[in-house]
Amino acid sequence: MEENELGSIAAFDSLFTTNRIQIMKVLLPYLKPEQQGAFAVCIKMMELNYTLSFFKNNPHATSFRLPQKSDTSQLWDEILPFCGPAERSNVENMKNMMQSMKQMQEMMETMQMMQEMFPEGMDMENMDLSSIMEMMGNNT
Repeated sequence: MEENELGSIAAFDSLFTTNRIQIMKVLLPYLKPEQQGAFAVCIKMMELNYTLSFFKNNPHATSFRLPQKSDTSQLWDEILPFCGPAERSNVENMKNMMQSMKQMQEMMETMQMMQEMFPEGMDMENMDLSSIMEMMGNNT
């Protein structure tokens, strides 16, 4: 997993915790195994209570917001490390589909630009895909 992915998760986690909760997390492995489960639930409950309290006391707070991302191809890459085999396949399929759609959109924009540049000289409707690709310099 990349450091950037861990950074986003850590940033979110650190927004909704306190030093006391962090101390409890450090103490967790020092407890007997039969005590760790209840202590872990206690930690999660404290985090939930802190988060609920934060939003109750700051209904219009903006300081908690993480930087917004817009690159969906990066989204799929960040999700992959947390996926099992079946989920991984679905995520990779979605990523490939989104990339194909983006390439198709770029091709359509190029074709429209070419029609605008050469309105009388090109009959784009009657051209086949290989001719268009050749004109665009994408000899495949």
